[in-house]
Amino acid sequence: MNYKLTCIIVEDEMPSAEELKYILSQYKNILVQNIAHNGELGLKLVKDNKPDAVFIDINIPLKNGMELAKDIKKFNKEINIIFITAYEEYAIEAFKLYALDYILKPFDEKRIDITINRLLGKCGESFQENQNTYKVLNSLIDKINIQKNLIKKIPCEENGKIVLINIQDVFFCYTKDEKTYIKTKTKRYQVGYTLCQIQSKTNFFRAHRSYIVNMDNVKEMYSWFNGTYKLVMDDVESSEVPISRNNVKSLKEYFKI
Repeated sequence: MNYKLTCIIVEDEMPSAEELKYILSQYKNILVQNIAHNGELGLKLVKDNKPDAVFIDINIPLKNGMELAKDIKKFNKEINIIFITAYEEYAIEAFKLYALDYILKPFDEKRIDITINRLLGKCGESFQENQNTYKVLNSLIDKINIQKNLIKKIPCEENGKIVLINIQDVFFCYTKDEKTYIKTKTKRYQVGYTLCQIQSKTNFFRAHRSYIVNMDNVKEMYSWFNGTYKLVMDDVESSEVPISRNNVKSLKEYFKI
């Protein structure tokens, strides 16, 4: 490749943007045209400069990275997208379906070298748009928007005081005698929310009409009766949570079994 491959960086954290620009400047075939610190400016720069590739952070203001990528592909499907993210769960499998590559923070120059070689090779070929692009993007946009609204703590009642329990410390939530409780490794607390309200603000799994579960704290599960299951939690009591027959399919999909 005798020409310089042009790039734009869309990253709201200035130190990260400058670091990536410096790393890319070490490649003689790469030219960083500009840096944008939000999604709207990023799209304008892409339309004005028509780069070969755009390095896009996922969590950027005004228009998140997935939405920006979708708009760029509508503008010109030949532009290559490389996602930048500190959140590996957003990247690995889903981004392979859509982007040319992804780069995790903090930056690893050896990993970036792999990306650049892939990018240089790709620009020597014709690029065929993946048929599932917009379906994948919409799904990931929904996931990101949900993540933005998740809570990190649940206020609970204990001896007339309000105690804030970290989400990762919750093992499951349940209702009994028209009251809602959360169970931690060693204790239980009463809360002033319904299960549906808690579920809407967390990633907890609906196991039963009376239970939602933090699946990160499940120790094992076993088949029970009439096609149902039970989850055994990793708390002190090894509490058992029933899975209703209606939720068995969702359970199997969760564990991919």
